[in-house]
Amino acid sequence: MQPRMQMTSIDVIASALEPMTPALGRMSSPDGAVTLMLSDLADAAAAAQALGPERWEQVVRDHHLLVERLVASHDGQVVKFQSDGFLASFRSAHAGLHAALELQRTFAAGPADQRSLAIRIGVHSGFVLGNPDQLMGRNVVLTARIAGQARGAEILVSSSAKEYTESDSSLRFEEHGEYHFKGLHGEHVVYTLLWR
Repeated sequence: MQPRMQMTSIDVIASALEPMTPALGRMSSPDGAVTLMLSDLADAAAAAQALGPERWEQVVRDHHLLVERLVASHDGQVVKFQSDGFLASFRSAHAGLHAALELQRTFAAGPADQRSLAIRIGVHSGFVLGNPDQLMGRNVVLTARIAGQARGAEILVSSSAKEYTESDSSLRFEEHGEYHFKGLHGEHVVYTLLWR
């Protein structure tokens, strides 16, 4: 019998997402693609236990505030917070990837008592479905699967998000691997977005 895996914020967001507001459709690039970012704190359960309930709640509040400000500064919107995790959308892959870079760098430079914490981020660019009942469907699943492969302090990016941003010489990628994700057809090449 295999040990039961603890659900992370990424798992909870992916499974709990209800149909999102139609306003998300206005967050797309000119060709209709939306860039989704899904992130949480790595090893959150252990961090919460080490910090204690009051300090952990403050860390999560500070994290939400930081995320809201950084996402908004890149013309994005936070679609959902779930404990220490969040889902955000952006008009362009460039905005989403630059927000991910800024988020990692800002978090890493945070208060000394939080430097042992790390965030993990997954980013994917794709098209939203026209049906409001399944507005995000496959793209949320793919973003969640990509984010689920990330380790702390890592940004993983889908091949489509990379393709949208290849003209940006300030972005550096390394191939992370090919994956067959549960519930999704085919192989998906995932890249690490280097931020240090």
